[in-house]
Amino acid sequence: MAAAGKLQFRAMEAAFTTEQVMRITGVSRRRLTYWLERGVIGAETEVMRGRRHIRVWSFRNLVEVRVALWLRERVSLQLLGKIVIKLRSQGLETPLAEVRVAVLERRRRTTVVVMGADGQWLEPVTGQLVMELVLPLGKFEEELSSAIDNYRMERRIAGRIERQRGRLGSKPVFAGTRIPVDTVHRLRAAGWSSSRILAEYPALREADLLAAGESESASRAG
Repeated sequence: MAAAGKLQFRAMEAAFTTEQVMRITGVSRRRLTYWLERGVIGAETEVMRGRRHIRVWSFRNLVEVRVALWLRERVSLQLLGKIVIKLRSQGLETPLAEVRVAVLERRRRTTVVVMGADGQWLEPVTGQLVMELVLPLGKFEEELSSAIDNYRMERRIAGRIERQRGRLGSKPVFAGTRIPVDTVHRLRAAGWSSSRILAEYPALREADLLAAGESESASRAG
């Protein structure tokens, strides 16, 4: 095990005093005590010695404190408390350290969402599912490109040749495609059969090859 790995392992296995928790996380004693009283966070063990609370904190408790600090800058303590109570009712002992949390900052209100075991984001208090936080734009682009190609294929008229200014140097192409007619001419000259051309260019039809042959004949006659 690497040295960094050993240090991380030791940190996760270590026990911390309340003073150490405050120094490590930067939380004040007053806020820490208040969160404990409200049940927002908890210590690994707690015993009474006279009038004093003796608490021992685990690394996971430290993570809870750090997450609570981050959330408290964005949402109310009341909402934070409701979230923790709800998650604990689902069997999580240290919810703020066990689930992935995100904050949606909207114009009128801020919403805290957590990722469930199935990978979906939801509001922990209401259980309402939330749309994906990161839009899969790449996936959308692929889907739209495929849909556009399918749309063109459905609407194209096989056997028609057209020119569009600025498209492939204004060369003649088969309608509804970006395949130049010259491509078929060159393949024919190279000895390619119709079946081989159609296999190489699935967008083409037999009518397109006939139209290409007619255009080539007309060009020679001219």
